[in-house]
Amino acid sequence: MSSSSITSMDPAGLPGCDPDLPALTGTHFTPGGEFTVGAEEELLLVGPRDQLLPTAHRDVVEAVQARPPRTGAVTKELFGSEIEYATAVCADGDQVARSLGDFRSALHRAGGRGMAVGLHPDGAVGDTHLTPTARYQHIGASLAGLLRTPTAALQVHVGLPDAETAITSYRGLRNRLSLLSALAAGSPYWHGRDSGFASARWAVISAYPHGGVPPRVRSWEEYVAVTEAVAAAAELPDYTYVWWNLRVQPRLGTIEVRVMDARPSLDEAAGLTTLIQGLARHAAERPIAVDLPGEVLATNDFRAARDGLEARVVDVDGALRPMRQLAFDALQDARAVLSADGLEGPLEGVERLLAGEPEYERQRRLHARQGMPAVLSDLADRTMRGW
Repeated sequence: MSSSSITSMDPAGLPGCDPDLPALTGTHFTPGGEFTVGAEEELLLVGPRDQLLPTAHRDVVEAVQARPPRTGAVTKELFGSEIEYATAVCADGDQVARSLGDFRSALHRAGGRGMAVGLHPDGAVGDTHLTPTARYQHIGASLAGLLRTPTAALQVHVGLPDAETAITSYRGLRNRLSLLSALAAGSPYWHGRDSGFASARWAVISAYPHGGVPPRVRSWEEYVAVTEAVAAAAELPDYTYVWWNLRVQPRLGTIEVRVMDARPSLDEAAGLTTLIQGLARHAAERPIAVDLPGEVLATNDFRAARDGLEARVVDVDGALRPMRQLAFDALQDARAVLSADGLEGPLEGVERLLAGEPEYERQRRLHARQGMPAVLSDLADRTMRGW
């Protein structure tokens, strides 16, 4: 595949496949802002008994689009049982969470019911109905039987001024992806059973090709070369089909964090967004000296997905440390760079998350006491409760 066929995302955030668009090169990185933020939220659509609605996608999406949120864009997702919302560019995590709240309110007004969870806890194996678009049909055909159950994520974008800063921030965030995965882990159940993982969504998406741990690179040119090599090897229509857990979106001017389960709590969504904003800025202002090997990061990711906040993972100095200690360190780093601009407030949502019961343990407790219907009802009710 020639580099001229490697395209980027269009301004609305929807992947495009136009071969006439410029290649993924440094000269085409569009400035995306000075550490502004935005998010994409995927919600599972459920019925009155909180069961997955595999065929309700078109009607619900069209109903929400007819009465949309004040800002952002509502779109279809890969799976017919999902709806996706992309916020506009925001100054901080609170603005992101308010925008997500507007979206959930619009979904409620349209008669829909959403569930913010990495996997539907009681969804059947193979209960997947793909959205009939060229892109999604191509993905479905290429992944064959790997699409076993719909997955839902909270993906956070940080706007950056240039490609060099993007790669500097990318390098710092790459070392900390397992922490973000552990903080947001909230999908212990799959197919009605306890998976043994804090995030069963991780176990599902880890089977997908050209995803997972992002490559260790030191420059924008190196990032471009690796991305284009993967796209060519997999015969992908364009580079947006490369699904690393952290990637650069050059036409949006952002880096995108893709490791987090969808979150029912908007307070936690605000906090996690702000944490990523602060860590990206901290990495840019204080560049790291160590890029952990991909093999080590893959092990960190596994342990974070399995054990959540109780995991121990390798830190940048090679030592094993408790995830909660790394969370404290990350909060300190984020607060150090955000406080001068008064943007650190939403980090309290992460502090409350750490002080409280982890999402995966909450679901297990409810299941032990009242069974799966209580888990489903609790997830959907908290999702739709709004800001």
